[in-house]
Amino acid sequence: MSVLYQAFRRVAADHGDRVAVRSAEGEEISYAQLVHLVERISAELSTLGVAPGDVVATRLANSPGYVGLILALARSGAVHVPISRSAAPDRIDWSIERTGPRLLVDEPDHGPYDRLPTVGLDELVTGRARLDGAAEPAVHTGLFRMLETTGSTGMPKLVSWRQDDLLADRSAWLSYLGITPDDVFLTMHPLDVAHGVDVHMFPALLAGARLVLSDPEAAPGLLVDDLDRSGATVFSALPRHYDQLAGCGPRTLSRLRLPLCGGAYLSQDVVRQSRHRLGIHIRRIYGSTEFGIVLGNLDDVPQEDRGMRPLPEVQVQLGPLTGQPSQPPAGEGDAGRSVGEILARSPHTSRGYHADPTATAQAFRDGWYHTGDVAERTPTGEYRVLGRVADAMPADGGVRFAAPVEAALQACGLVAEAAVLPSLPGVEPVAAVVGARDASADTVRAAAEKVLREHGLAIPLRVLDQLPYTPVGKVDKPLLRRRLG
Repeated sequence: MSVLYQAFRRVAADHGDRVAVRSAEGEEISYAQLVHLVERISAELSTLGVAPGDVVATRLANSPGYVGLILALARSGAVHVPISRSAAPDRIDWSIERTGPRLLVDEPDHGPYDRLPTVGLDELVTGRARLDGAAEPAVHTGLFRMLETTGSTGMPKLVSWRQDDLLADRSAWLSYLGITPDDVFLTMHPLDVAHGVDVHMFPALLAGARLVLSDPEAAPGLLVDDLDRSGATVFSALPRHYDQLAGCGPRTLSRLRLPLCGGAYLSQDVVRQSRHRLGIHIRRIYGSTEFGIVLGNLDDVPQEDRGMRPLPEVQVQLGPLTGQPSQPPAGEGDAGRSVGEILARSPHTSRGYHADPTATAQAFRDGWYHTGDVAERTPTGEYRVLGRVADAMPADGGVRFAAPVEAALQACGLVAEAAVLPSLPGVEPVAAVVGARDASADTVRAAAEKVLREHGLAIPLRVLDQLPYTPVGKVDKPLLRRRLG
């Protein structure tokens, strides 16, 4: 049996009658029922010829059945390749060609995919295979998943994680958060991405807690209702999501003891608005699909001016910014502060990028993972993330990073959404904004240009009706750049 599934079974044995998963539609299954579901799906996979080491691709919506399938793949020693339901046909082909799945588990409304055998999740869940039809594989510690990076800053890559590393990393995360079986994790993210499966699903089920699957496409007001009704105690989202939730206030989410925020630059304004309008103290976290969680701050205090510290067993240092000033730009740093690229290492992390040794060698060097993100280290030893190395832009008085400028644009009162695209070879930098409701394009432009001038940036500005986003909720900057020409 796989080490990952074995760990889940030990937890399930102690919490059989407790609710393990609740769907967005209200369907609930207990830990005992989830174990039975996993056994049934495993038997069906076995009858379909899925063996340890075989690759199985999925293209599914969040559901208790999908949770069961992920665990069944772990139990079987198979390798999971999740594909987003929103993926374009060329992206689906790319994932399939890169990973060579034996099988695709899909939904009927997607239509047939004729490039490999396809089966519906409902067929696996309701199949007639004998429950003893899936032989227990030998203890499996090896490759378990190839997960796409978000692709918000460039071409996505497939990150390879082994079962033993993933289990050790998630166990350390549980310990850091202090999770108990009484906790309720609510995820608004698809289980196709690390934010959904690694930050919510595995921690909940490895602790005997409850996992609530909210609708990833639900309006912010409905999400706030779900957080309140479910009694969620743990929830993680991007700054943009918290900004939208705060806009539905005032509400008091008093049971939400760990409102985590990571995945993008977190501005003081979002922290402040979440406290005033939702009654929560956002806890900062920082990590990546390639590494897991690197930094965090769980202090139950207002964190507008706070940074983060490395998690236990994680080492962090700042590397040089090649071609960039070694000190922060004026107004963004004081004596005793240093700025550089975040480098991290841990005993348990991913194995790099599937079928891309060059990218793996560039990202993982001498035992250190080079994140591509810039942070400043404060005199107190905390780290504050400023943005991407590639997002650095020359400005009057030094260098600016895109994320803080985007936050300043959105805080001006007339800009609802903002994206700043740094220059590329042969391509000029540009800023794109979406105006606040009822604001005229001319008013939005004037306000945005004023913010850019205050940050020493003389770059073109486009006022748009909307910005494109990835399934995780980040601005899809490569797509935006293509649309802007």
